[in-house]
Amino acid sequence: MSQTKSLSFAALARPFVWTLGLAALVLSVSHLGSAGPQEDAPLFRAPAPPAASDVMMLRLRDGQIHWGAIEDHTPEMIDFVRLDTSGAVSLPWSLLDPALADELRTKFGYVTIEVEEALVEGERLVLDGGGTVEGVIVSREGDSYVIKTDGNLVTLPKIRVRNIEKGVQLNALDVYSRDEIYGIYAAEADLESAPALLDLAVKCESILDFAHAAEHYAAAIELGLDDEDVATKAQGALAAATIKAENQEQLDLLRNADQLRKRGRFDEALGILRAFPEQFERSPLVEDARKAEQKMMLARDAAATDYTRRRWLYWAQRLTREKARKASFEECRTWAVEGASEDIQAKIHEELVGKISEEIALEDVRTLWEARRKRSYIATTYGSAGTWLLGRDKANEGAEEADGASNAPVSSRDAERQALEERIKRYVENQRIAQRSRPSEDAEDERETFWTNWSASGRAQWLHSYYAEESGDFDVRPRPYLRPCQNCAGKGAVELLVTGTVLRGESASLGECSLCRGVQVVRRVYFR
Repeated sequence: MSQTKSLSFAALARPFVWTLGLAALVLSVSHLGSAGPQEDAPLFRAPAPPAASDVMMLRLRDGQIHWGAIEDHTPEMIDFVRLDTSGAVSLPWSLLDPALADELRTKFGYVTIEVEEALVEGERLVLDGGGTVEGVIVSREGDSYVIKTDGNLVTLPKIRVRNIEKGVQLNALDVYSRDEIYGIYAAEADLESAPALLDLAVKCESILDFAHAAEHYAAAIELGLDDEDVATKAQGALAAATIKAENQEQLDLLRNADQLRKRGRFDEALGILRAFPEQFERSPLVEDARKAEQKMMLARDAAATDYTRRRWLYWAQRLTREKARKASFEECRTWAVEGASEDIQAKIHEELVGKISEEIALEDVRTLWEARRKRSYIATTYGSAGTWLLGRDKANEGAEEADGASNAPVSSRDAERQALEERIKRYVENQRIAQRSRPSEDAEDERETFWTNWSASGRAQWLHSYYAEESGDFDVRPRPYLRPCQNCAGKGAVELLVTGTVLRGESASLGECSLCRGVQVVRRVYFR
């Protein structure tokens, strides 16, 4: 990068040399065609170097230093003429030393709205049903709060307020009018003291009152400042404040756009910023308006992304609950994979258009959802009674491999237990074989019958879990939590006491677990 910049600056004189060559050629031809020699006429006249009073030291970002004068400037670049060669070049502000660039931009009137605004301590009132009001509570009497906000007094019924957050730092101009704040500052200041006037000028800038700021900077300089550095800085501050005061209306317009951003009214704010370059074509703040527009769009997208993340979870629960209440098992299972995502997307798009921006398209909702910040995992389960609807293979998917059999000696009681477990395993396997040989219509009828008779909350939870795991909308943790069925201890079958006639050597029989239906586990998954 530094080499490129050096080459660019080294070539400053090249256009001039080329111009001289062309001028020499023209003059030579003219001379040959003239009637006689012109002894006193010079072949060419070199351009005059910059005036001594205009010469300055130009520091570049890469550390190079050049002497010359700034011939012209725009919000994007400067035209610089070198002292040694009189060559000229256009330089973007970004190539200059940052400190020098800021100093020159302020001097030439390319100012920014960014200042350290005054803050006041206030309250944030959280409303029932969503929304907040920020300001300073000036009265708590009766059934309503009286709040100072945006320079006005607002009455808010106490019944609408859910919570009050105290000690909130607010911009002073979000609470009081500019005239109110200036009146307080001026009443507290010693207008006969230069340091006090400087402090008052800085306070005026913190409330974007640049006309009064320039007035007090000038008054402080006139009274006299003992410190030379302070006096120099005051002169620069006066020049900057004067330029800003001339553009006060435009600065207020940009701040108004920022206030609309804070309230979530992004379309109105963008409308102001996009119209600014045409409304104030020659304004030094046009570049600031363009930058503010880019920041506004980023803020809008961030707000839309956060809103989408929160509302996606809400609509996922609500729509699965509504679907599970009125649709069959197969309809619900198909919808969870093929239709749920689109339905949720449509609901969120409707809300985003109404609350964030009308510029957000339906397809943008998917982009916003995928750009969300993935936080901690959320757990959901198919339930003790409903996991069997997945089938044994799906219900146990992701389970850890069982450890190998131990060769340690076992007691007679352990041997009996192992023998029973082997019987249960054979029974469960036989049941699985029988289920495979059973017509699929029977299995579907069994699921539909169970689904119809199952509780509404059970169906909603199952469908929400199935959507979360199978739709592809979420990041699902690879390994689920598989809890053994409490009814059969994870065996899939239970011992049945035999009553009546008992054959010799038999005291019990086996039957499929009535809770897990042989799948042995309760499946819990985690998503985000």
